[in-house]
Amino acid sequence: MWSGCPVRYAAGVFGDKWCFVLLRDVLLHGKRYYGDFAASEEGISTNILADRLSRLEEEAMLTRHVDPNKRSKVFYLPTGKARALLPALLGMMVWATEYDENTAAPASFAKAFREDPKAAIAWYEAEIDRVNAALDLSLC
Repeated sequence: MWSGCPVRYAAGVFGDKWCFVLLRDVLLHGKRYYGDFAASEEGISTNILADRLSRLEEEAMLTRHVDPNKRSKVFYLPTGKARALLPALLGMMVWATEYDENTAAPASFAKAFREDPKAAIAWYEAEIDRVNAALDLSLC
């Protein structure tokens, strides 16, 4: 029985590599639309993309909204539950700067995060809010 294990719970919610990449994209890269996710360099197939977006929605990590300007399009917003992952996600990026010789994360990011993790997290939170504000959510 894995009941009560926090690692099992976390792995069940976002442990799948595609769920994790989608959370990275929505939290760190400002992606909101299906086409944005599909265009990621990892090359996720459309059936897996649709499945993982649905899974993240079911897990209350993303909310799905119809675009008020083009009703045939939908966009996804990160929930508070997803945003709560920022410290862990950023910490993993710092870890990658130390152990992945091919990481795209700049050393300056790791240095800044180590010196003031709260400021780094606050910067990403502000970016999420900025991207969300650019969508006309008042019409949803």
